[in-house]
Amino acid sequence: MHRWLAGAGFALLVILLLCGLRLLAARIVALHLHGVADRRLALIEHGQPPWHWQLRQRHDIVAGHAFGAADVQAVDGGLRITSRDGTPFEVGLPVHGMLDLEHWPLLSLHGRADAPFRLGVVWRPRLDQPACFGWQDAPVAAGPLQLALDLRLLRWQAADGGGCAAPARIELLRLQLALPAHASLQLDDVAVRSDTPLPAPARPTLQLPSDPAAAIRQLADPALPAIPWIVLPAGASAEAQLALRKLAWLQRPGALILPHGDIPTAVDGTGGRAWLPWAGAIGYLLALAALASRSRRLPPERRWLEAAASLAGPLWLIVGMQIGLRLGVPSLLVFVGAIVFALHAERQRRPADWRWSGGWRAWLMPFAMLPLALLLIAICGDRLAMPPRGHLLMYMSWALLQQWLMLAVVMRRLEGSRMPGAFAVLLTALVFALMHTPNGALMQLCLLAELWWAWCFQRSRTLLPVAAAHAACALLVEAGLVGGMLRSLEVSARFFL
Repeated sequence: MHRWLAGAGFALLVILLLCGLRLLAARIVALHLHGVADRRLALIEHGQPPWHWQLRQRHDIVAGHAFGAADVQAVDGGLRITSRDGTPFEVGLPVHGMLDLEHWPLLSLHGRADAPFRLGVVWRPRLDQPACFGWQDAPVAAGPLQLALDLRLLRWQAADGGGCAAPARIELLRLQLALPAHASLQLDDVAVRSDTPLPAPARPTLQLPSDPAAAIRQLADPALPAIPWIVLPAGASAEAQLALRKLAWLQRPGALILPHGDIPTAVDGTGGRAWLPWAGAIGYLLALAALASRSRRLPPERRWLEAAASLAGPLWLIVGMQIGLRLGVPSLLVFVGAIVFALHAERQRRPADWRWSGGWRAWLMPFAMLPLALLLIAICGDRLAMPPRGHLLMYMSWALLQQWLMLAVVMRRLEGSRMPGAFAVLLTALVFALMHTPNGALMQLCLLAELWWAWCFQRSRTLLPVAAAHAACALLVEAGLVGGMLRSLEVSARFFL
C-alpha cells in the first residue's frame, strides 16, 4: 500500500510540474511581448522609426555578405561595401516579423559614398512569393549620404516584366546598389520612416479571440489604425501567444501586442547595460575557479554544489534569454566554463561508477521512448521531413553532451548527497526541461522523456544508449511535430524568432 501511495504522489508531482512548466513558459513569453511593446511605444513617442538597422558588423546584414560582386567590411561606425566589377548587387536587411511600408514608406540611409551610384529596392510580401524590383530614377551623388527615398514613387516591376503595386506589408527587404568598379559605399544607418506623425493608441484597440480564424477576420478590418493596441486572450500558452502575434504581424506589423491585462509603459530598452553580461560571466567563472580549487575537500553530501555550479551558467543563459541568433563572447565563456568545470569535477571523482556502453538490455530500455514518439507524431503530427545527414551527426554529439551533463555529472551528485533516488531522477528531469525554456510544449516533453532516461541510467549506469535514444527521439519529433504541436525546437531568445 505504501508503494502505491508513493507512486501516486510521484505521479501527482509530475502533473503539477507539467502544469507549472506551461505557466512558466507562458509568463516568460508574456514578459517578452510586453518588453517589445514598451520599446516600440518609446520609439513612437520620441518620433523614432520602429524599424531601424544600425550597421556595425557584417552580421548586421542578411548572411553577412552582399549578394553579388561586392565585398563587405566593418569599419569605424559602419559597413563599407565595395563593388568588384561595377555590376549591380544586393544587400539584405534582416526583418524580424514583417515591415509596414504602407504607413512607413520612407527609406532613409545614412553614410558616405566614394562615387555616384544607383539605388534600388527589392521586396517580397512573403519569402515564398515573387519579388518586386524598383530603381530610383536619378543616381545618388557622391559624398555624405543623407537620403530619404519615398518607396511609393518608384516604378515597381515583377521578375516577369509585369507591374507591381507599391509595397505594403513585406517580409523581405534588400537594397539594390550599382557602384562603379572598386568604388565604395559606407552605410551606417538604415531605417523606414513615416512622412506623417502616427499617434500611439491610448487604450486597447482590439481584443483577439483564441480562435485563429476569428482573429484573422478581426485583424483584416481596414478601420484598424497603423499602430493598434492588440490584446491577446487570457490564459494563452506560450505557443498560442506567439502564433497570434504572427497573425497580428501579418496584418498590422506596427501593432503594440500585449498579453491580457498588461499596459505598455514606454520604457526605452536601449540603455547602456552591455557590461551586465560581462560582469555575470566573469563572476561565474571566478566562482567556478574557487569551487574547483577546493573540490577535493568537498564531503560526499556537499557534492551537489558541483552539480549546481555546472548548471548555474547554462540555466542563466537559457532562462535569462541570453541566447539569440548569435552567441556573444560572455555567453560563450559561460558555456565553455561550465563544461570545463564539469570535466574537472568528473576527473576528481575517478574511478567513475558509470560506463559508456553496456549489453542489449542497457540499449533496449532507453529506446522504449521511440514508439511513443512515433505514436505522438501519428496523432499530432504531419508527414515526416527528415533533416540532412550532417544534422543527424551533429545532434547525436549534442545529445551526448546534454546527457553526460545531466546524468553523469548532475544526477550522480544528487544521489551522492543522500537524496532519494526517485527525487534525484525527478530533479534531473526538471532541470533538463528548464534547459529548454521558454519552449513550453518542448519543456513538457523533455520532462517526461528525461524521467524515463534518468531512470534507465540509474539502473544500467550506461550513457551512450540514453544519448542515442535522446537523439533518435528528438530528430523524429523535429521531423514530425515542428510546425504543428511544437512551434520549433529553439530555446531561450531564439524561441521568439
